Amino acid sequence: MNSRTEKFIVFTDLDGTLLDHDSYCWHEAQDALQLLKEREIPVIFNTSKTISEVRELQDQLSVRHPFITENGMVISIPAGYFPDTEKDTHLFHGKPYKAIRLALNKLRREHGFEFTGFGDCSRAQVAELTELLPFEAANACDRKASEPLLWQGSEHALMRFEQLLREEGLYLTRGGRFYHVSGKGDKGLAATRLLQYFNQHFPDYEWVSIGLGDGLNDLPMLEMVKHPVLIHSSHSAAPDISHLQTIQKTTTMGSRGWNEAIIRLLTL
Repeated sequence: MNSRTEKFIVFTDLDGTLLDHDSYCWHEAQDALQLLKEREIPVIFNTSKTISEVRELQDQLSVRHPFITENGMVISIPAGYFPDTEKDTHLFHGKPYKAIRLALNKLRREHGFEFTGFGDCSRAQVAELTELLPFEAANACDRKASEPLLWQGSEHALMRFEQLLREEGLYLTRGGRFYHVSGKGDKGLAATRLLQYFNQHFPDYEWVSIGLGDGLNDLPMLEMVKHPVLIHSSHSAAPDISHLQTIQKTTTMGSRGWNEAIIRLLTL
């Protein structure tokens, strides 16, 4: 007989999910965020954003939980969160940013591919591309293990580019605004690894996972959680979710859809 207490844990994408696509605003999710805080339910940001960007958002929301950045390439655990993490801990996967940039420059030089990565831009140009404030753009450029890029070539060239990336040990992921180049890994693998930490260090709980996302890069996370939620989007290409029997879909977008989904799941 299982005597463990069930406890929810939430894995969530940010852009287009908890954050509105155009404004990056989270205010319509305040009721759900407050409910999660009152019930002491961990909210794990699982995003293509960087460590610096997520820390800024966590400060705004008064959230202090582990988080996953750069599409699963980095898991960050705050000091003291688990018994074996005496200081802030970052678990890196894939390849370092400098190696990714070297490979991208090589492929562009040798094959003439047309793309613009963050590393090709000034901070002001990144701010313009992302519609971020200058200090926010600086945080977005503080990358450890992935490179966002705008593809400017043909679909045929994109397929060739993806093939050659794999020969370099790199992979292409489509996000809401940009393609992302990184080593092997994804949001689902990182979430699975972090969930193992929770099971290991808090064994009195039976962790019941919720996952919320809106785009193709969220599919691996939606596939590994017990309660997947696809947030409606008019900006991101929706993943094929036909094989996910328990998935819920929202009719509203961004933070409003996120708010409705969380409250519905927590009041079942």
